[in-house]
Formats: sequence, C-alpha cells, structure tokens
Amino acid sequence: MTDLDTLMRRREPLDSELQGYLVDSLLGPVIKHPLVFSIPHSPQLNAMANARLRAKQDGCRHAAENKQWTQYLFLHERPFRVYAFTRIAAQLSDVDYWTLLADLWVDAENIYEDQQLWESLLQDDDRFPRRHLMMTEAERQVLAAHPETLTIYRGFNVDGRQSGMSWTLNADTARKFALRFGGHGRPQVASGAVSTAAVIAYLGGRGEDEIVVHPTDVTNMVVAEI
Repeated sequence: MTDLDTLMRRREPLDSELQGYLVDSLLGPVIKHPLVFSIPHSPQLNAMANARLRAKQDGCRHAAENKQWTQYLFLHERPFRVYAFTRIAAQLSDVDYWTLLADLWVDAENIYEDQQLWESLLQDDDRFPRRHLMMTEAERQVLAAHPETLTIYRGFNVDGRQSGMSWTLNADTARKFALRFGGHGRPQVASGAVSTAAVIAYLGGRGEDEIVVHPTDVTNMVVAEI
C-alpha cells in the first residue's frame, strides 16, 4: 500500500489552521490555504490535506533558513506567492528581488486582483534604480530596439479590465487572451500607445511579447469587442 493509499484511508479531523480556509463554493466545500488547495474538499481528504500542510510548512522553513527563495515562493499556492514575496523582500539582493518578481509575474494568473500590491512592489523607491534587472539582457535588447512609442494590446472579457498592467506587442496574443475561456463574458481587445521609456519590463519568456506598464501610462486607448 502506498503512502497515498494510507492517507486516503485514514480518518482524522482537519487541521485547525486549514479549517479557517474551508469555505463553500459552487463546487462545494473547498480549502484555499496559502500552502494547500483542496478543490473540492471532503472529510475523506482531511489526512491528505493535513499531511500536505505539514510537509509544505517544513519545506518553507528549510528554504527560508537556507535562503532558497525560489523554492520558498513556489511552495505557496499561486494566488499567494506575491504575498509570500513581501515577507522575504527585505532579505533579497536587488538581483534576486527583480528576477524573482519577474518569475512570479510570468507565473501569476491573478495580477488584476492584486494590482495595487504589484504596483507597490514594481515602484519601490529603494529598488527602482535596478528595475531593469526584471528583464534578461536579451529582453532589454529587444525593448531597446523598438521605437520611442509602442502600440500595445490587452485582451480581456470582463468590462472595466482594460486598465491592467499586462499588455502585449502582439494583437493576436491579446485576442487569444480575450477568448481563452471559450468566449465567455464579453471578449474585448484594448489597444493603446505607451512610451518605451515608461515600460516597466518587456518579458518574452512565454512567447507572448508581454509589456508590463502602469495603466496611467497608456494613452490613446481604444476598446473593440470581438
């Protein structure tokens, strides 16, 4: 019998820390703890969730003690990683601060939900002079090769979300993002202009030609429904 089988057969109460993150949803009860997601959740899964929590807590302690910051951050569930970053930011060198923040940005799926936090991290006065380190050398060269003003695009399907921080140089990529949930909502693409000097970062790691920019720096915005 495997460890997984043992945990599935074991009956035990849910850890008190996880109980605080057990909520009802359209899928039924779910756990959305910073270290443990269980979706949907049932009492039969308590032992598994408890074991995962203990293992991740131990992993976070070990990673923090050994300054293994990437491991520390990615032991957290995706929506909570940027908050975990704030707990270690003061201990990071400028290089680690910006490269880790870039890794989290590329991985994140909920930038819009935590936009104010992202804005504060990206515009930290003490870190700002080294913000170019958020990009690789190759990405800096790509950005520098563009004209002084860029045309950028943003795909979305919820009204009001045209003013985000994540844009792209590629109109087709924006269209794919607008349609990525099967056309639910109102798929739309915003286009606008931004000064290259105002761009926070160009990120090409996922082949999306992503432009990170503060929404107030985007001008001449036009929104079209697709």
